[in-house]
Amino acid sequence: MQTAEFANHTGVDLKELFVRVEYDRELLRDVLEIFTEEFLKLHALLQRAVERGDAERIQNEAHTLKGMLASLSFGKASASAMRIERLARQADLAGIQEEMAHLEYEVPFAQANLKKVCEEIW
Repeated sequence: MQTAEFANHTGVDLKELFVRVEYDRELLRDVLEIFTEEFLKLHALLQRAVERGDAERIQNEAHTLKGMLASLSFGKASASAMRIERLARQADLAGIQEEMAHLEYEVPFAQANLKKVCEEIW
């Protein structure tokens, strides 16, 4: 399976991620630990902003999530956060719920696949 196909299939571009952490297993573990904690906080803030219909807050939280997800090479999840950010910027709150569902699927999917790969190599 080609790298791009693997990334599309798993939700995470492992090659890109391993290069980012310079193939340092400890660093990757630390990054994933921090991500798990921070994602839950940021997702909760984003969800509250969506519930309130606060477009500016949605945009800010989605932007932060987009960067965090991109730094872990979670391409599909990062793209969902980017679409949420764009919809909020355009004050198009109707489409945000659908993108939230994508985000809420893609992040755990990528996390689970990354965890599985890490367990296999460690």
